[in-house]
Amino acid sequence: MPLSIPRRQLVLGGALGWVAGRAQAAPSPATREIASLAWARAATSRGAGRLPRLGQNDALLIAQDGELVFERYGATSGPDVRHISWSMAKSFTHALVGVAVGQGRVNIDQPLSLMDRPHPGLTLRHLLNLTDGLDWREGAYEPVDSDASRMLFGPGRLNTAAYLAARRQKYPPGKVFNYSTGAFQMAAAELQARLFPDAQSPEARRRAMAAWMQEALFGPLGLRTALAEFDPHGVFYGGSLIYASARDYLTFGELYRQDGVWRGARILPAGWTEFARTPTASPVYGAGFWLESKITNRPTPSLFAGKGPLDAYSAQGHNGQVVIILPKARAVMVRLGLMGDAPENWRALGDWLTPIANSLV
Repeated sequence: MPLSIPRRQLVLGGALGWVAGRAQAAPSPATREIASLAWARAATSRGAGRLPRLGQNDALLIAQDGELVFERYGATSGPDVRHISWSMAKSFTHALVGVAVGQGRVNIDQPLSLMDRPHPGLTLRHLLNLTDGLDWREGAYEPVDSDASRMLFGPGRLNTAAYLAARRQKYPPGKVFNYSTGAFQMAAAELQARLFPDAQSPEARRRAMAAWMQEALFGPLGLRTALAEFDPHGVFYGGSLIYASARDYLTFGELYRQDGVWRGARILPAGWTEFARTPTASPVYGAGFWLESKITNRPTPSLFAGKGPLDAYSAQGHNGQVVIILPKARAVMVRLGLMGDAPENWRALGDWLTPIANSLV
């Protein structure tokens, strides 16, 4: 039986209006060919293709020199369909904190204000670097072994910030990397508390923060589909729950590729994207973004496992959501879908994306 390949869109140039800047060079025909072949191998829904570890492929988009050069969607997706970010929200939180820093409203090196028993040296910087040192087990998102699941769906669900504020300090801040959705949830709560100290009710907090997100980031970038979800206490889910279309995720990646500048206007302060891609206690994590590295024998190896562009960095989310920034290639890639989170599935996703990334350099 012949392979059925859903074909929604292949857009070259800026035919549908997605153009982030003036093109400097024509995209390589090899990139389009390699991406088309990759899509054909794995695009069918629910693991029916020849690369079942990738599960369901919903979107693959590539921009180079600010111009959309490849765009394909699965049978149930399309340019206007919102996709859940999962942990790509951490990268958005990094951006939102950056906007507040640029406005002079937040200093990331001030001690946190919301902790019940604060470590005197614990700051927003540590939360963004995932070196907060709080006692936290991310786990496999099963309630029995995952603090993230307990925070989002269990005893912490009604007030996520309070759930985090009660955590004990296991390590001194800045010393140990520990992946934590909780750290970014606390960063979101701390950001809101500093921006809107007079917002006392959940509805007031939600309304104030949603309006500021639109004014400070979503609106200036033209993100028509971007939405943030809030917990019952009025704090946005800064570690896990933003929704946007594939094109809007691509635009977000372009903001970082262009060093925080969009259409000539500086959105993020100078140096903020460098902060995102500077490793601290882990060679594969900066601030809100995963980094590429030749080191592959760690619990969380880089996406390309040392076989792709080493200057790349990426927003990554549960079930295989990725926004990859490739500075030297002047490119951004977005893949959205639904796959299992086992390490071998992520390795398969990296192997699938690596030849495309290499073709862009």
